Amino acid sequence: MRDVENMAVIGGNGTMGSQSGSLFAQAGVRCAFCAPTLEEARAGIERAVVQARSDVIREYLVPETFDSLQQVLPRCDWILEAVSEDLSLKREFFEKVDACRKRGSIVSTMSSSISIEDIAENCSDDLKAHSMNVHFFNPPGKLIANELIFHPRNSEDLRDFVFELFRKRLRRINIAASNRPGFAGNRIGFQFLNEAARHAERWGVEMIDYLLGPFTGRALSPLATIDLVGLDVHRAIVENIHRNTRDERHHTFTEPPSLRRMADGGLLGRKSETGSGFYRVDDEKNLQVIDPATLTYRKPDNVRNDTIEKIKLHIHDGEYRRAVHLIRHEDSEPFSIIRYFIADYIAYSYARVGEVTPLEDGIHGIDRVMAYGFSWLPPSAWVDFLGGPREAAGLLEGSGLDVPQSLIESNEKTRCRVPDVGQYLIG
Repeated sequence: MRDVENMAVIGGNGTMGSQSGSLFAQAGVRCAFCAPTLEEARAGIERAVVQARSDVIREYLVPETFDSLQQVLPRCDWILEAVSEDLSLKREFFEKVDACRKRGSIVSTMSSSISIEDIAENCSDDLKAHSMNVHFFNPPGKLIANELIFHPRNSEDLRDFVFELFRKRLRRINIAASNRPGFAGNRIGFQFLNEAARHAERWGVEMIDYLLGPFTGRALSPLATIDLVGLDVHRAIVENIHRNTRDERHHTFTEPPSLRRMADGGLLGRKSETGSGFYRVDDEKNLQVIDPATLTYRKPDNVRNDTIEKIKLHIHDGEYRRAVHLIRHEDSEPFSIIRYFIADYIAYSYARVGEVTPLEDGIHGIDRVMAYGFSWLPPSAWVDFLGGPREAAGLLEGSGLDVPQSLIESNEKTRCRVPDVGQYLIG
């Protein structure tokens, strides 16, 4: 019999470490938040309490330091590593864990894109057999998906236990993802985000975010999303995917020069000291937007398109097909951009079936990770709204994109299974 009663979060002071530890504490797991100092560990506990919106979980949270790992880890049934997205640093902590953990304890990383096999490469056979990547999405208190990327040495019994633990005890939506760069959600999501950043160099930040706003099926506009996750995190993910993949959209993972200069200059989005990224709020509390060419900030342009405003009204009234009809048939350059991004999202998602998720899942694993991990309209829901695979294929061809075989072979049985997809179209 296996159970999880005690765990440790290495990096419990960080945003994702603290919020992920909060999920376990809410499930009644005693959790040691390990950080460089006790002050940082206590700050992580405060973040965890804020996410849970309850002081009750305090009794399950204990501040610890990295210096106390040898005393803390032997008591743990699960050890969650949540340090920075750096392979050498993660390997360093995995080796420290390996030296003092009890046999059979589960060791997981929270990497956004690094292979669990690479992280655990220098560790014992027992650790490898009990290591995996559990990738929560930010913020994990609101986005209920988690990708599970198992080490090849994990037993079926262990995999089944982890699936059930997250499904029943933490009430998560599990998505089995392949050990590929970016896994499933980030591979598809950051292709879209990076392409949006590339287009912003020509069209401007506020124009791209307006054209690709919530009415096109995502809770937050793409460049505002990059500000939220951090330009440094965005860079690490797209560089890793660009370096380690060679798919049909490989060039879209090239980092835009403006984004590179922003990140090098410390303009990392909301996490930077001044909160400066594509957007910032000045001393007078006025919203400003960056000019990608000069990296100077100015008042946003008042971007408006009458047809887009009409589409938003249709969505607000629940008339989704009328909204999609306007997107599909409006003859203007802004709508060519909108259609291109919708088509690219569909094409790239369907082309990844069997690569980033199991082939037997079809498009449905990708649908779940984009809905519950990104809060985006699932790609197959777009196909349904467009009228089916044939009409969707026509949109792709009209945008100069190849039609994936998995889309061509789609039929009525492969309709979107995510319920209430209208919630992802926001008017």
